[in-house]
Amino acid sequence: MEFGRIGDMGQRKIKAERRKKKNKEILRYTQDDGGRQNDGGRIQNDGGRQNDGGRDSGRARFWFGKVGIRGILRENWKFLVILTMGIVLLYLNAMRGDFVSDDYATIPNNPLIKDMSAGFKGLNVVYISNVIIARLFGVTPLPFHLYSLFLFILTCVVAFLFLRVLFGEKVAKLTTIIFAVHPIHVEAVSWISGKPYTLASMFMLAALLVGVFLVETRKRKYLIWMIIFALLAYQSDAARSLSFIFLFLLYLWFRGGLGGMKKQFYRYLPFVLVVITTGIVILWPGIKTRIESVNSGYNRVGSIFYNPFFQYPTSVTKYLQLMLIPADLTLYHTMYTVPVWLNWLVLVTFLSLLIYSFFRDRKIFFGLSFMFLASVASMAPVKVGWLVAERYMFLGSLGFCLVLVLFWDRIPKKLKLVKLTVFVCLIIGFTVRTFVRNIDWQTNHKLWVNTVQTSPNSHNAWNNIGDDYDKLKDYENAIKGFTQSTVMKANYADAYHNRANIYLKTGRLDLARDSYLTALKYSPGLFQTYVSLTQVELMQKKPEKAMEYAKKTVEMQPNNFQAHYVLGVVLAQSGNREEALKEIKISLQLNPNFGPAKDALVKLNSDESK
Repeated sequence: MEFGRIGDMGQRKIKAERRKKKNKEILRYTQDDGGRQNDGGRIQNDGGRQNDGGRDSGRARFWFGKVGIRGILRENWKFLVILTMGIVLLYLNAMRGDFVSDDYATIPNNPLIKDMSAGFKGLNVVYISNVIIARLFGVTPLPFHLYSLFLFILTCVVAFLFLRVLFGEKVAKLTTIIFAVHPIHVEAVSWISGKPYTLASMFMLAALLVGVFLVETRKRKYLIWMIIFALLAYQSDAARSLSFIFLFLLYLWFRGGLGGMKKQFYRYLPFVLVVITTGIVILWPGIKTRIESVNSGYNRVGSIFYNPFFQYPTSVTKYLQLMLIPADLTLYHTMYTVPVWLNWLVLVTFLSLLIYSFFRDRKIFFGLSFMFLASVASMAPVKVGWLVAERYMFLGSLGFCLVLVLFWDRIPKKLKLVKLTVFVCLIIGFTVRTFVRNIDWQTNHKLWVNTVQTSPNSHNAWNNIGDDYDKLKDYENAIKGFTQSTVMKANYADAYHNRANIYLKTGRLDLARDSYLTALKYSPGLFQTYVSLTQVELMQKKPEKAMEYAKKTVEMQPNNFQAHYVLGVVLAQSGNREEALKEIKISLQLNPNFGPAKDALVKLNSDESK
C-alpha cells in the first residue's frame, strides 16, 4: 500500500512537472496584478512583486494564456460588446455629418473616386477603401462616416488586447474606456479625412500585439503577421507608420529592462536596420516634396526647421493640456498663450518624471514614452505639418490614458469612494466634450465658425470661413473672411485670389483685378489667377491684356486643357478664328470630355458655315 501510494504520488508529480513544462513553453511570463491570480486562477504570478513605492522588482511580467488572443476575446466579449455599443452611441451624432474641409477634394470632387484601377495604382489603403465605399454605396457621407467609426471600434479592441497582454485585465479595461471616450479623437473619427490616422494606428497596434507574441513564442506565423500589419500601416500613412519601430523597441525594453533589451535588440537589429533604411529611401522623395510645398512661396517663413527651443516646450505642453483638459479643440492650433516659462516648466517636469520612471517604474515610463514615440513623425523639427494637431496624437493618447489609469490605481484603497468619483467624473466630462465636439464637425459652416472662434489668429481659418460663406452665397461675409485672412497673414496669396473671385462674381471688376494682381505679387505661379485675370480683361473689353494673360497660362502649363481653351476663347474674340480653332482642338485632345471646349468648337464651326 505504501509503495502504491508512493507510486501514485510519483506519477502525479511527473504529470505536474509535465504540465508545468508545457505551460512554460506556451506561457513564459504572467502579469503582476497585485500578487493575485488572473482569470480564475489559471496562472499565478510567482515573481512579479512590487514594493510599496511602486518600483518594479525584476523584469516585466506578461500574461498570454493558453488560449491566446481568441481566448482573451472570448473571456471579455461582454465588455467589448458594451464598449462597442457605448462608442456607437457616443458618435451617433457624428454620423449626420456632411463632407467638410479636405473631404471635398478627396471624395465628392474627385473624378477618380469610383475608378478601381486608380485606387489600386498606389496601393494606398485609405484611397482603396474610399473607392470601394463609393462604388458600393455612392458618394454620400454616411457610409464613409460608418467606416471611420468601424475603424475606431477595431482600434479600441486591438488596444484592449495589447494592454491586456502587457498590463492585465483591470488596467486594460479602464485604459480602453478612457481612450474610447477621449475628445482628442473626434478629429480623426468624425472627420472623414482623418481616416489615415485611425487606420495607421490600428495596424501599428496590431503589429505590436503580434510582435509581443513573436518575441515570447518565436513562432514564424507571428513574424509574418507583424510584417503584414506593419506594411498595411505604412500603406495607410507612410510617415507616421515609422513610429512602429520605436514602439517595438520600447516594448523590448519594457519586457526585459536594459539587459533584456540589449539581447533582444541585437537579435532584431538586422530587421530594424532594414526597415529604417527602406523607409528612409522610400519616404525621402515624398518628404522632400512636402517640405518644399510647405516652405515655398508665401508659406516660407525663415528656415524649414522649427526652433526647438520653441517647438518642444510649446508642443509638449499643448498636447498634455489637450489630453488632460480638452477645452480648446480646433482644426488649427495657433493660439499659444501659455507663458514661455510655464511651457519650459511643464517640459522639464515631464522629462524629470520620464527619467525618474525609467529607473523606478517601468510601467509609468512605458506610458509616458508611448505618448510621443507614437507621434514621433509629427514631432520632427522639420516643418512638414502643423506644430500641434489633435489627429497627430490619436495613437499617442493611448499612452496618456494608460498613465492616468496607473496613477489612479495607486490612490489608496481606503479612498475607494474618491477613486470611483474621480473616474466617473473623468468619463462623464470626456463623454460630454466628445459629444459636443462631434457637432462642430457636422457641417462646414459649424466647423469654420468654431475654428475662427477658437483660433482667431489663424489665416487658414478665416480663409476657409470666407470660402464657406461663398458657398452659402453670403458674399459680403465672404469678403470679410478673406480680408481678415490677409490681415492675419499679409502675404497669403490664396486669400487675395479668393476675395478677387467674390469681387468678380459681384461685378466689382476693378477691385477684382487689384486683388488678383496682389495674389500674383506674393505667389507668381498661381495658374488660376491668370485664368481669372483673362476673364476680367475680356469683360472690360481689353483684348490685349487678356491675350497677355491667356498666353501666360499656356506658357505655365502647356499640357493643361483649360489653358488652351482660354487662349482659344481670347483668339476667337479677337477675330483670329483659325488660331482659335487650333487651340480649342488641342484642349479637346487633352480632355475629350471638356464641355466648354466642345461648345466653343461647335460655335466656331457654325460661324464658319454662316
